[in-house]
Amino acid sequence: MGENAASKNCHKNHHLHNHHQVFDVSIDVLPQNGSKCFDDDGRLKRTGTLWTASAHIITAVIGSGVLSLAWAVAQLGWVAGPAVMFYVLTCYLLYLISTH
Repeated sequence: MGENAASKNCHKNHHLHNHHQVFDVSIDVLPQNGSKCFDDDGRLKRTGTLWTASAHIITAVIGSGVLSLAWAVAQLGWVAGPAVMFYVLTCYLLYLISTH
């Protein structure tokens, strides 16, 4: 009866304790000596080039710029949004022209 009461008390207070389970999701890759598919550390070789890296950087910069423009127009409205963007762009271009 003592075990049963203790197990009931444990189940009752189970929600009070934070239990974290740790799962190992890594896989062991055997080193492949001289393999064309694996680097010297056993991981798959990367196949990216300068062109693919440049494309990823450009799309990241343009993507965040496009999203921020939509947010700016949403905050400023249809009239003030484009007017402010035109003003900022004009000032920036005038700065570039005057300094170079």
